[in-house]
Amino acid sequence: MARLGKHGTELLRIERELTITNPESSTDWQRHTRAYFADGKILEKYDVNFKPSTYRPKGERHSYGWKLHSQLKPGLPKSAMVDVVARKRELITSGQSKWVISGDTAPVVQISQARIMRAIESGEYIGFCQACGVDAHGVEPDARNYRCESCGKLEVYGAEELLIAG
Repeated sequence: MARLGKHGTELLRIERELTITNPESSTDWQRHTRAYFADGKILEKYDVNFKPSTYRPKGERHSYGWKLHSQLKPGLPKSAMVDVVARKRELITSGQSKWVISGDTAPVVQISQARIMRAIESGEYIGFCQACGVDAHGVEPDARNYRCESCGKLEVYGAEELLIAG
């Protein structure tokens, strides 16, 4: 059984529930839950509700625990998981998927090194908000914890500062 805590930041959790109407089935409900992590792993948990029987007069809910479902291909950077999660969110919010987002997991903002390098090479004083990902203009290269004009949080850092800290 996999441990959620050892995979770092959870980027997204989705689930899909099914009601089973087949009288031959030993279960009447099942749920698949998937958790996407920053380390490139996708874990899945399978929960069921067993119907009442001679062995379980009241029925029983059972979880098979978290198991590794999938992971990024070897050689891909771990930051590619952010793109995978963004595409999954887009499919779900557009109604093209049977999955739903569970919980209130806000998207994790990751600012790529390429984006930071473009900002540095531009020669303009550009920073980034680590809370919402918005570009901030007029920010010194070594700025830390400036207030974001978009979201209001004290999470704006200069591009050079992010490159050094990242």
